[in-house]
Amino acid sequence: MAVDHESGGAWTIAGVFLLTEGNDGRVAIPDLQLSLADAGITLAKSSGEVAWHCTWSALDELSPAERSVLPDGRPGQVMLFIEHNGRRHRFVVPAEGSAPMEESIRAQARLHGVHTQEAPTAVSRPLTVAVVVATAVTLTLLLLSAAHVLHF
Repeated sequence: MAVDHESGGAWTIAGVFLLTEGNDGRVAIPDLQLSLADAGITLAKSSGEVAWHCTWSALDELSPAERSVLPDGRPGQVMLFIEHNGRRHRFVVPAEGSAPMEESIRAQARLHGVHTQEAPTAVSRPLTVAVVVATAVTLTLLLLSAAHVLHF
């Protein structure tokens, strides 16, 4: 996997793709490296040249956006960064396990005090069953009433 958890809380991910809009629609720019450290987020080209840097204090949100597939067929995870000025940055990172990667992204956001979209909580099974039963009973009573079997 192309994720390296370095000492001091830094997190470096190689093999990242920047998603952007081009003349022909969405374009993925390959061979980037994303580093999340105490000083902020840095996107570097394969040559090592810094393409983008943002401090944590300049971010409104860091969230896992959606699961994806890398061009070579491996699973990926889209990371969404939203700056205070409204600029949105979307990166696809390699993710052998999407759920652990999503949680790692949320953990980085929480660690640095940045808003993140939390994973949706599952609705409880008993509540779902109760709603389905109540709906079935209501529909049955309405149908029986419409057929003049029941009179209200």
